[in-house]
Amino acid sequence: MDVRVITPPAPIVTPSDVPGSHPGTDAGIAALIAATTEQIDGPDGWLGRCLGPQTIEVAGLFFRERQKLPFGPVIKIISIVTEDEDGNATPADSSTWRQDGDTLVVSTGARWVTDYRHRVRYSAGYNGTAGAAPGEAQTGKVPERARQAIILSVQDLVRVRASDADIRSEEVEGVGTATYLDSDKMAAVIERTCGRLLSTLRVFSV
Repeated sequence: MDVRVITPPAPIVTPSDVPGSHPGTDAGIAALIAATTEQIDGPDGWLGRCLGPQTIEVAGLFFRERQKLPFGPVIKIISIVTEDEDGNATPADSSTWRQDGDTLVVSTGARWVTDYRHRVRYSAGYNGTAGAAPGEAQTGKVPERARQAIILSVQDLVRVRASDADIRSEEVEGVGTATYLDSDKMAAVIERTCGRLLSTLRVFSV
């Protein structure tokens, strides 16, 4: 299956959540929060689930009567569109499918399942304990251990950033010397810090 993010999530952690002397709007801390979140959250992260509410689209073949959608928890299936071999798109009849938790349930005999390709668009993530719109599942709060894992990772990255050991420098012609945090080492810091806290949230297969 091909998966892409249509609408990215809002941050589930802000700079003011991270202990330190920085201001609550610190752009550098916000960037580290974003980098950490990208490593674990949603289709591009290793956690295997969505944390902040976001809209994603999965493209493939959905021919089984019941098929679990990846990167839950699923808030709402928004639409299903089918494509023929020429790429012509047709919305699937909404009366031929429904949502059951994180599972897409297709009615027996639905004709669109035989089409060349299907695109399922849905919102997923934790949307709190109240205020869900009609037709949306109330999926609960973002697990606190996920928020704490991000906060701890950012604190570790701040310490790493302050050390020359994990800073990479290179000469940029006409600009000077550019310094930045080694991305591989950054990923290792995040996974090391988050691994234990998030082990019970991780989804290895969908």
